[in-house]
Order: sequence, then structure tokens, then C-alpha cells
Amino acid sequence: MTASTRIHLLAFIGASLLPLASPLAAQAVSINVSGTDYEVFYTSTSYNANPDLFGAASPGRMPWWGSAALAYDFGLAVYNQLGEDVYSVGYGPVFAYNYNSTGSGEVYGRAQNTQDTTDQLNLDSSNPLAASLSLPYAYARANTPVPAPMPLFGAAAAFGWARRLRNNQKLINRKGCRMNQAAD
Repeated sequence: MTASTRIHLLAFIGASLLPLASPLAAQAVSINVSGTDYEVFYTSTSYNANPDLFGAASPGRMPWWGSAALAYDFGLAVYNQLGEDVYSVGYGPVFAYNYNSTGSGEVYGRAQNTQDTTDQLNLDSSNPLAASLSLPYAYARANTPVPAPMPLFGAAAAFGWARRLRNNQKLINRKGCRMNQAAD
């Protein structure tokens, strides 16, 4: 196999495997809330251990943050798709929507009953969660479509990179031949 064939093969394999390099979520659910598509996940953490996760805007990953009504809508849209008995028996993960820093800190949220769409636990100021407890909190990522030409730009960059490598290999081979001829 020639050097340029190997370079082409490596570039093709690298470009093919690149999408697999991104981490895959183990428990992702696709939903639509208010006309926007989201992927919803959950992770066991506490507010104290991961405060950046809690919030509507970046770096926060809870678009329902600040709105108990929106937390309700997300919980209802997910319903039982993230699993049963996640927060407690019969309930999915907690959709946290507020934090109160008084005392040792309290998190307010909602947890959807996975058996009954009309039942959600309201974990508000009358029944708050301790900010130090590790619980299964839901978080989301808005699905934004990739503009059509973007994959083509990626492919063009990969081929340009392969071409540059091939040209460099040819240059090295030519210089190597001249050096060998001068040594003879």
C-alpha cells in the first residue's frame, strides 16, 4: 500500500469515527415543549456539588429554571420515559426550578408520577429538598438543527488536511531522494 493510499485511508477512517467520539447519553428522552425540541436527561447530584447545572441560561442546563409551571410542563412531557422509581417509588427525576439560600439551602422542584399523568409532587417551600442531598435531577439540551452546509465544510476540511499530508509526504520523499543521491 502506498503512502498516499494509507493517508487517504486514515483520513477516511478518522472522519468516519469522529461522530462516535462525542459522549452518548445513557438515558436521553426527546420531547417538545412550547414548540422547541429538547433532549432530557437526569443525573444524580446535589445543588451544592454542581451549582452550574442549575439555571436556565448557560452554563445552567435547566430551561425550566425559575418557573414552577414550566417545570410542571417538562415533567408532564417526559412522564415515565426516564424510568420509574427514580426520585422515589413511582416518581421520575426532579425538575428543580428554584434555590433558596436561607439556612443550609433548599431546592424547589417537581417530580412526575410515572403511573398517573395528573399527579406531580410539588417540592416547594412546604416540602423542599436539601441542597446538600444527592438526588436525580433532570436537565435538558435544546436540539438545534445543524445547518445543511456544515457537514460539507467538515468533509472539505478533512480532505484538505489529507491533501496537505500527502503533499508533505511527497516533499519529504523528494528531499530524501536528493539526500540519498548526494550521499552516493
